[in-house]
Amino acid sequence: MIREQIPFDYRVTESPNHATEITAGLLKDHCNRIAVFGGDGTLNEVLQGLFRDRVSPPSGFQLLFLGGGSSCDFEKLFPRRRNYMDRLLDGETFVIDIGKVEFQGLDGSRCVRYFMNNSSIGVISLATEKFNHAEGFARLMKKLNVDAGALVAGVQTLMEFEGFGCRLTIDGEPVQEFHLSNLTVFKSPYFAGGMNYGVQTQLDDGLLYVAVIDARSRLKMFRLIPSLYTGNIFQLEGTLLKRCTSLELESDEKVVIDTDGEIIGYPPLSYSVLKRVLTVIM
Repeated sequence: MIREQIPFDYRVTESPNHATEITAGLLKDHCNRIAVFGGDGTLNEVLQGLFRDRVSPPSGFQLLFLGGGSSCDFEKLFPRRRNYMDRLLDGETFVIDIGKVEFQGLDGSRCVRYFMNNSSIGVISLATEKFNHAEGFARLMKKLNVDAGALVAGVQTLMEFEGFGCRLTIDGEPVQEFHLSNLTVFKSPYFAGGMNYGVQTQLDDGLLYVAVIDARSRLKMFRLIPSLYTGNIFQLEGTLLKRCTSLELESDEKVVIDTDGEIIGYPPLSYSVLKRVLTVIM
């Protein structure tokens, strides 16, 4: 940076959620540009700091992402991926939507989280939990290859999970009760490294995209896995794509929720979208 005469300071994260605390502190010091070097998890932690105690980041604030994690699904949303120096010197700006979810936290309290990529409840969130705490063979595969580790976690989860019952309200209209394998609310169709929903989403359209997969036999669920790598899942029976601005989910079962790969809590939950509230540089 010295050669290009760009003044900068830096912080190194030391523990989970440290990036959230760093970001909140920088905003208090009136910092108007933060560059994040890391993966989707680090980016999500920064996002929580940006929205802590406020409805949007300060006017004029810009977030620069320098993808350096094992899986940077957020980067895949952008048509032209500049190298780090080009982003710093002349990066393109995008004003994007952010997803918001209100839910019951792991400690039973009512909580709020924000996400850039996606939030799932069901088999994908349970597979995420297994992936994050992989042991034995799954841990070995995760170290060798992220995609392989995610696949092993998914297969292990499918062997155990039998679906969950829920009641949905979409854009204020109650929908019939469902017995689901999974529900994902997303702005990015990419997840778990190599998987995707095959949907062309827009960053600033004010919409949430919802992938619904009904509960089915384990054999049929295993047959869905290849379609998550080819992006053809919505061509298969038992799947549904919805677009909305809000969604509420109630369930009598204690199934976990994740946002951008982090397990955060349980239903009941409600999703909404914050339209064009964050400027990012890519």
